[in-house]
Amino acid sequence: MKTSFRRHPQHAIANLAFRAAALAGFAAGVLVALSRHVAAPAACDIEHGDCLARVLRHEAIAHVLPPVAGLVAGMLVGTWLVRGVHRARLGAHS
Repeated sequence: MKTSFRRHPQHAIANLAFRAAALAGFAAGVLVALSRHVAAPAACDIEHGDCLARVLRHEAIAHVLPPVAGLVAGMLVGTWLVRGVHRARLGAHS
């Protein structure tokens, strides 16, 4: 859903601030995941279930966790920014 800047400028600015913070957090998480050198899991026969679980767990922690954590952190910062934008913009009109 798009927010009209002309009709609701405070909401459009808040939406933009939230999206920018979430994107910055995600990008930071991707950069962390790409820059870290993580040792590969021990070699094993992939046909065994417990071996496959170890490999998937390793991949999830090493490569998926940093971007997700960055996204969550960016969303929390974005929420804080949204509240600040709403207080500043709506408080000025009261």
